[in-house]
Amino acid sequence: MLGTVLNWLGGGILKQLTDPLLAAYQAKLNAENDTQKIEAERQIAFWERQVDAAREGTQRQAFKMNQPVFWFIMCVALLPGLGTFLLLAFYNVLWHKAGIWPQPWNIAAFPSPYDAWAQMSIEWVFDPVKLAATTATAAAGGYLTGRR
Repeated sequence: MLGTVLNWLGGGILKQLTDPLLAAYQAKLNAENDTQKIEAERQIAFWERQVDAAREGTQRQAFKMNQPVFWFIMCVALLPGLGTFLLLAFYNVLWHKAGIWPQPWNIAAFPSPYDAWAQMSIEWVFDPVKLAATTATAAAGGYLTGRR
């Protein structure tokens, strides 16, 4: 299922657009009168514009992702925070009261942007009941608000 979603989001989106285009071409071939032929040509023109727009967007994204400046900006934005989190997690494994090299202090606290996220991730791993309750509550809320 995940592969289908990723295929649809990735290169598979053109297939989602070309299938109606092919159906419009088929409708034009099977048209019995001029009205059906004109409607099929209108559908063909519409779906051709959609396919062209999707191709242009895909090419623009591919061009952007191949630029060293884009990846430099991503690294500058993400690496300091990720590095801090990973170094602090590594520190917590090695140096604390019951660690590999015992120290008189407990596990170090994560800095403020990471403490809530670390708490939630630990609860997610070690408290499946809370995860199920939270997921069920979110699903019920989404179902109820989606029906309005």
